[in-house]
Amino acid sequence: MKFPEVFIERMRKTLGDDFESFEQAFKKPVFTGLRVNTEKIDVSDFLERFPYRLKPIPWTKDGFYYNSEDPVTKHPFYHAGLYYIQEPSAMAPVNILKPNKGDVCVDLCAAPGGKSMQIAAAIGETGILVSNDINDSRIKAIVRNVEKYGLRNVVVINESPSRIAGRMGNCFDAVLVDAPCSGEGMFKKDRKAVKSWETFGPEECRSIQREIIDNLHHLAKPDAKIVYSTCTFAEMENEEQIEHLISDFECLSGVPIDVPYISVEGHMAHIWPHLHEGEGHFISRLRTDDTLSIVELEDYQPNAPHPLLEEFITAHSKTDVLKGHFTTEKDRIYLKPDKKLPLGGIRVVREGLLVGELKKERFIPSQALALYLKKSDFEPIVDLPSDSLNAIKYLKGETLHLDIKTEGLHLVCTDGFPIGWAKINRGTLKNMYPVSWRMQ
Repeated sequence: MKFPEVFIERMRKTLGDDFESFEQAFKKPVFTGLRVNTEKIDVSDFLERFPYRLKPIPWTKDGFYYNSEDPVTKHPFYHAGLYYIQEPSAMAPVNILKPNKGDVCVDLCAAPGGKSMQIAAAIGETGILVSNDINDSRIKAIVRNVEKYGLRNVVVINESPSRIAGRMGNCFDAVLVDAPCSGEGMFKKDRKAVKSWETFGPEECRSIQREIIDNLHHLAKPDAKIVYSTCTFAEMENEEQIEHLISDFECLSGVPIDVPYISVEGHMAHIWPHLHEGEGHFISRLRTDDTLSIVELEDYQPNAPHPLLEEFITAHSKTDVLKGHFTTEKDRIYLKPDKKLPLGGIRVVREGLLVGELKKERFIPSQALALYLKKSDFEPIVDLPSDSLNAIKYLKGETLHLDIKTEGLHLVCTDGFPIGWAKINRGTLKNMYPVSWRMQ
């Protein structure tokens, strides 16, 4: 692989005697990883069920290396949202952020959503995550992942960080900035990154990053946690940006990183491809002091659902999971998070769970609802073994013929984990799996 000469000379100067091993690391295979969705399944339970060999990623408890030749994205568990495919190094920033249950968090540069899914699992349903990306063409990926991983507590928005700060204010307990960068750490994984670097290099990225991070003190609460990360090696995008924040904003200070197995220097850390089993990453942890203002959030008050949804709940629900604050927007019914965020003037793409749609005086449950529910929440169900041909046929949108006497709407599961909806008539399963979701 041929690298730009300017990059080579800079890295040779930065790494000194380690440069040769750094250069050799780019000739080795790319590490592939998956992270278990602990909102749906315990790690130990997942490991007992998953058919492919996994190896723990040392800097996170729910991440694992897998063999790139194993068809992990073809397994029904992937379509049930039990795990997310994520580059191993990319799992480190949220593990360093350490959001707590119930925290209000923002992921400022979220697409495609891997780190947002990680935050959402950490904060649970009592927390709220704002998952933002300024690039409107990448927002759909976040929404799809929010639906696939069965999340209600996420608000997806499409805004600039400065507008979020101006409209929402200091309401966040934790802030993640996985900043757009020159992508030097991805040179091995993505050959196109080298070409992109030549036109969108460190200097161009530094300016964009500065526009983002200069808003942090308008977003974070007092004593809030902040993590800044990139997948590049350039000091002007990494160490220099952190030095700028700490020197120019008295309310910000560095917090020592205590995550093992990565290269840590105080409040900054690197994952180097020649030292660690992952691609290049930089991470820094900061904290705000007690001088900042705070925006208190209101609670959404529970209300009665639309009559057609209430009829659906009465007919099928075995638990009280579908309760809270419902809204109907253009024939779509949403179940909001418990807290009401100040979203006036913000481009909101999704707030909470899309429960379903109203069509011709009927309620049609959404795919998002199917993946939000647990097997124990709903009746009737049809459970397809994950190692069966029927599970694959369902995920491909095919009609099935089953020995099932109960008719009407069913929640379809695989090994007890919901994957979608179907209607059964005289043993024939009419597949309701969305076309855009189907396994190829």
